[in-house]
Amino acid sequence: MNESLISVTHRADIRPLSADEIQFEINMCIGCDRCLRACPLPSADTLTIAELNMATISPALPDSVARFTDECVMCGSCVPVCPVDNHRDLLMLSLKKRLGLRWEEKVEMHRVLNQLPNGWSTPHMLQRLREQALFRDERLVANNYLLHLVASSSIVQIQPGELLFREGEFGRELYFVLDGLCQLSSQGPDGKEMVLGVLRRGEYIGEQGMLNGQPRPVTVLAQSELLALKVPEQVMQHLIEIVPAVKDFFEQLHARRLVQTMLQRLPLFQGVSENDLEQLAQLARIKRYARDEQLFSEEGRQVHESLHLILDGFVRVGRRTLAGTGREKGSERIIAYRQSGDYFVGGLDMLGDRKAVTVATITRAEIAEFERDLLMQLFQYYPEVLQRFQERLHGYKQAKEAAHSGVFEPFDLRNINTLSAAEARAGLHSLVSDGVVEGTDVLVIDLDKCIHCNECEEACERRHGHSRMNRTGMVVGNISIATACRQCQDPVCMLCSRAGIARMPGGEVYITESCIGCGICAERCPYDNISIVELSDRAEQSEQKSWQQFSRFFLGEKKSSRAGKPLPMAKTPLDPGPLNKPAAVDALSVMRKKIAIKCDLCAGYNNQACVEACPTGAAIRVNPVTFFGSTEQILRKRAR
Repeated sequence: MNESLISVTHRADIRPLSADEIQFEINMCIGCDRCLRACPLPSADTLTIAELNMATISPALPDSVARFTDECVMCGSCVPVCPVDNHRDLLMLSLKKRLGLRWEEKVEMHRVLNQLPNGWSTPHMLQRLREQALFRDERLVANNYLLHLVASSSIVQIQPGELLFREGEFGRELYFVLDGLCQLSSQGPDGKEMVLGVLRRGEYIGEQGMLNGQPRPVTVLAQSELLALKVPEQVMQHLIEIVPAVKDFFEQLHARRLVQTMLQRLPLFQGVSENDLEQLAQLARIKRYARDEQLFSEEGRQVHESLHLILDGFVRVGRRTLAGTGREKGSERIIAYRQSGDYFVGGLDMLGDRKAVTVATITRAEIAEFERDLLMQLFQYYPEVLQRFQERLHGYKQAKEAAHSGVFEPFDLRNINTLSAAEARAGLHSLVSDGVVEGTDVLVIDLDKCIHCNECEEACERRHGHSRMNRTGMVVGNISIATACRQCQDPVCMLCSRAGIARMPGGEVYITESCIGCGICAERCPYDNISIVELSDRAEQSEQKSWQQFSRFFLGEKKSSRAGKPLPMAKTPLDPGPLNKPAAVDALSVMRKKIAIKCDLCAGYNNQACVEACPTGAAIRVNPVTFFGSTEQILRKRAR
């Protein structure tokens, strides 16, 4: 990866300026400092645009500029306010390129020494980390990188019988085992705990949460005194950006682990020997898909009859219908969604009728593919697996009959299915298209009980100083899905190099004390559930007449960017983030201008204000997949 793109993966398509373009941009600058006033970084108030311009074209890079350059998150807030249409963000990119990789610089050794266990030296720590397969090549991962890794992470010590983390919890930290043993287990199909293996010194765990944000797939229990290096996601992502081979290593090992764990847990493969499952996992081809990426098309290439197992993520299933009546007024109608643990044969059999469908991802997804010959061999040795598979297809076929009507097939009054309900199909479409099914905790309002008193929103505002929800939203049947954060399984908003947004083990996505209000998370949220607010009443300042502003300037009154009445929510202490926050240079550098706000399920309180305040019990929090049900349950609920 180009060095200039390190830690700005949210703008991976950005193009650096040439030397001539840099000079042109600087010549055009009129020195008004609007870009710095718009910058969300607190340290922007310690610089002038003249200093930045000078540093951009001169050999010297002052410490204040270097610090500001390293902190810049390339949010682009500086661009729209420039009166001469300069691209200050691209000028900052050139400074980042000059500054180079932060991990090439000297390590703050006191931070490394503070992490070492009693009796350990720095060489001993490096030796233990080199036992990890991905760190063995010193030419690939330099000692300096490992020292930065340790300086930005923390050592955890777990006693025998204690949990490192539990299956189903959310977490994006990676754990490198430095000493001791820990047991991996998972809940089997019968609800009983199933031991999957043992991790030893030189191994790691936690890559699934880091790579795709999904819940922990296993429970990790210390069998002896366990010593592990706990690495925050942002720190590991920084290493991955510097050394892309590390990511390839993670993904390959993660895929093998995940496939084998999934096969062991699926009822379909119960009774298959452990050796056969391990061989099946090794022969699987793993494919990774981005959001809204197509797996199969109803039209186009012939679908291969290989078994596809969804390892994580959600996909939607569609079929062609009358033009203008389908998804987004198109000719495709969503008729099903499938999630982790579901399986199908190519683009067929997802409805049990062996007809092709269009399949696309709702979230990022990983799919394991097993060749048809391999599947036939498995069926031959294990007839009970074939029987379970056929039962699943029969269930899909019954659901398809409930789902279909004249809008799916060529219009024929004789063949319209009376079991189908248009309302049910519309509800399914809304839940899938608008991403409700990917949430883990959704605020819904029963319209049969709601008296429209607005007490839920007002209670939210009383508690947080600013309402984090809007009770109005899309309606499915008699249920209104409020506009509030759904705590998505794989939140795209959590791409934050400063760790200004993080997640608790219970799934609550929250804003941390590292947030600077740059707006990247709000921009990435597809459901507009994150807001950016000013911590001072700047709107009041901006309404001043221009003559008043000039009078203040010529009278020598320095206009403070911190003036104004702070919002009440600014007084609410924020939870710490997963990264160690470096000490501030001065008081001004920690005074935030803006901050992101979002629903975090009232983390830190013993109840949720919106639910607690509802006088009729109309407002409740639900898991959408459990509450609304599977595709089949949604369609049959309305078809009865």
